[in-house]
Amino acid sequence: MKIAGATTALVHTLRLILLCMLLLTMGGCSRMSESWKEEVRLSDGRLIVVKRTAKGTITRDIAMRATGWKPKETTLRIAQVDGAAKPPVWRSFLIPVVMDYDPASSTWSVVATYMWCSTWYDMGRPVSPYVQYISVGGEAWRVVPLQPALVGMRANLLTHIRPTGESGLVREQYKEMHWRTSSDQYKSISTSWKTSC
Repeated sequence: MKIAGATTALVHTLRLILLCMLLLTMGGCSRMSESWKEEVRLSDGRLIVVKRTAKGTITRDIAMRATGWKPKETTLRIAQVDGAAKPPVWRSFLIPVVMDYDPASSTWSVVATYMWCSTWYDMGRPVSPYVQYISVGGEAWRVVPLQPALVGMRANLLTHIRPTGESGLVREQYKEMHWRTSSDQYKSISTSWKTSC
């Protein structure tokens, strides 16, 4: 009798612990909010530092280990750059891949892509996986057709963002390591691509 009662109490306690773990995971433990600074090499050779944030939901395996993340918002904050108009903060649910500045037209460009098939479906299954945003002379960001001059441009932004966070300053060498193992969609801007969606 005593053993049966102890076993019942143990089973009840374990159920409560599992329920609490599940609620914590669904509630706060799966939220991600990271910020860091990143070195970005522009096409004219200038090296600038950009402030970035990533907010989303951490994806987990059955053992509750972080396996990745699903973005809700990513931002880029460009500090004042000599001879360039400072744009407002760039925000999107997409992952930025390339950032550049054209001094002749005072235009900042950001090319971003989706990370999850559900995002691609929500966007209406576009032919290109990329969306280009521009800010001219410090004005608000707006979406434009992908400029042919950007096709073939190598990624200069960190796309493999760890759900556990990045170091205070992400340097070019660190991004180079991840660039080699990234999928083609995150390596450079391309007009031909294959989707597994």
